[in-house]
Amino acid sequence: MTWRGVGLLLGLVLVAGCGDRTTEPSGMREPTGQPRPVVLEPGQLVWAQRSTIHVGEKTYDVSPQLVQSMSWTPYGLYLRLTKDPDNGPFHESFFDGTTLEPVRDVYAFDRVITSPSGRLAAWVERNGPKRPAGRVAQAVVVDTATGERVYENADGMGGEKGDDLADRYEELSPGVIDLTDERLVWRNAEGSGAIVTSDLTTGESTTSEHGPRLEPTTGYDFWSPDGRYRVDARTTGKLRVRHRQVDFGHRFQTQGGWLDDHTMLVLAQDRFPMSFDSTVPDTIPGYLLACDLDAATCKQLLEVKGAREVVFPGVDAEY
Repeated sequence: MTWRGVGLLLGLVLVAGCGDRTTEPSGMREPTGQPRPVVLEPGQLVWAQRSTIHVGEKTYDVSPQLVQSMSWTPYGLYLRLTKDPDNGPFHESFFDGTTLEPVRDVYAFDRVITSPSGRLAAWVERNGPKRPAGRVAQAVVVDTATGERVYENADGMGGEKGDDLADRYEELSPGVIDLTDERLVWRNAEGSGAIVTSDLTTGESTTSEHGPRLEPTTGYDFWSPDGRYRVDARTTGKLRVRHRQVDFGHRFQTQGGWLDDHTMLVLAQDRFPMSFDSTVPDTIPGYLLACDLDAATCKQLLEVKGAREVVFPGVDAEY
């Protein structure tokens, strides 16, 4: 074989090798941008009511938008905003206390979630990689310090020739489920929908019908961050703490997140309407409580007017 033939063969081998490596899973990329300033400290009391965001003693106004939900990071809040809570449209923005920066292309039936440390944010975007049937959805993870995207995964999102993507996503909406600094749990749009667990360190993903055992810190059945207390919120307006019930001092309670490993923020009420007109401002009083689950006692932090309109970071329920 001539040297020219050897060179050509070597080039083909190198190209093939590079192609194999690009198909191997890889973990999160290291962000390279300048970090944002820290504006929110862990343990601060953060909540919103209509267009006003409360952070400790400070307040921020995002009117004419209304806050529907929010997720916490040390660098600001991811907000879900709308002018019309009944009909939308709804959109996501990042708020650093001064500027609202749009978070574009979050899938309409998904939301932004953040890891407990606030280091990472994740969501499903609608316009991901291009495939024969068009652009498919993909799960993305963002480094919140820089705002840079550090991980994407579009496995199981369809896109083969002839695939009706609009119909696929309408029938089976993909979405993020849980996020830590090392792992993303999300639902794809393949078959009847699989739960995907992506190791963000290695990039390896596994799929199953039920997914991993989770210990969320909010929802209908959740745990304290230290894992010592399990809270059952499956009955509307009632929180049951295992294995030591807390006397909340009011008839109805809704969880508002955690102030530390075992101190739960609670919105308590004595009236709790099951139906209401969202166009009429709420006047029902509510009480923000810090409930120490170790001591099984609660301390009132403040009283609010319009309990239904109170929103807490990272809490699934909206009031």
